[in-house]
Amino acid sequence: MAMVNFRNAKYILSAPSYEYRPKDGLKEVVFVGKSNVGKSTLINALTAQKLAYSSKNAGKTRYLNYFLIDNAFYLVDSPGYGFTKYGSKEDENFGEMMENYFHNPSLKGCLFLIDSRREPSEDDRMLLDHLSSLNVPTLIVLTKSDLAKQSEIAKAKKIFAGLDVILASKEAKPDLLRQRIVNFIKDKK
Repeated sequence: MAMVNFRNAKYILSAPSYEYRPKDGLKEVVFVGKSNVGKSTLINALTAQKLAYSSKNAGKTRYLNYFLIDNAFYLVDSPGYGFTKYGSKEDENFGEMMENYFHNPSLKGCLFLIDSRREPSEDDRMLLDHLSSLNVPTLIVLTKSDLAKQSEIAKAKKIFAGLDVILASKEAKPDLLRQRIVNFIKDKK
């Protein structure tokens, strides 16, 4: 795949379930993680524009938000898990929505965001195991690394030793992460 211009990005739609996704067959890379881990912020950094809505209040994203990148593929912002002000029915709906989504043939990779200052939760571990069991290529992105102590980053790297891990922060240049996303979508059926 030729160079991808991540700045050539636009919001396409919010889908309440996988069935409402764009039907053009383009490849997709999904962002998953707890509420307030920085999914929307990272999408905005990658595209160098304010496309994804980020909020101080956790649990605002409730749909699969599709962002078209350079008319070539989608970045998909998923709802966060582990917190919802809408109640357990929302958690159940999230589980069903994402289970269907993970069987999506257009899905070529997952950016699994984890706050570098926090221990992975049971939800994090279960979802990571589930993605592995489905053979979804996954890159762990340790967010908020600019706010973390070196000891917290070292601990996180040790916890995820043997897995594909990258650091992300507001100050970090996103070029390496952009390249990793392109690697997910190139040369795959």
